[in-house]
Amino acid sequence: MAGKFLSASCLFLLAFTLVGCDQSESPKKYTLEPVDGIQSGDSEKTARKAAPFADELVRFLRGNNRSIGDTFRLRLEFDPGGFAPRIETIADLEALLVIMRDFSEMRISIEGHTDSGGDAKKNLSLSQRRADWVKHFLIERGVSADRMEAQGYGDTDPIADNETEKGKRENRRLMIRVLNFDRVPSKLPRR
Repeated sequence: MAGKFLSASCLFLLAFTLVGCDQSESPKKYTLEPVDGIQSGDSEKTARKAAPFADELVRFLRGNNRSIGDTFRLRLEFDPGGFAPRIETIADLEALLVIMRDFSEMRISIEGHTDSGGDAKKNLSLSQRRADWVKHFLIERGVSADRMEAQGYGDTDPIADNETEKGKRENRRLMIRVLNFDRVPSKLPRR
């Protein structure tokens, strides 16, 4: 089942990194320039829909500016009080792993946040354990520890109203902040 999520989250990356191979010719080299049919076709639309985190992050790294800057939300879901995400929700994390392998100089900060329900000290600890879990997931898969920072903020930085269920859901989040990557302008079209 995890393979299903990996292929969905990496579809975008593969679409932009692979150039089709015609069996009648000698094998072509792979390139980072998107093929015209992929760049504007249904495949790209499908990839963007399947993996918006990967789409936004790769476009940012390739030079497209974003109104909300260098921070990206990992769509992970946790059981209440749990620090390891539900396995069926780690597609964004798998995409981040691929991106960090491809952009080997990129450094990130993993930032954990909770809603204001419960004890503030427990929330701070929980947000730190969640950020640490993401960092260790990446380390175990070959990403160097010195490329990442993990910080828990508990309920100290809400982005929505903690008095509503919707607001609480928004406040429970893991964010990835790109720390020092120099983006390279590209020919990727703006959306």
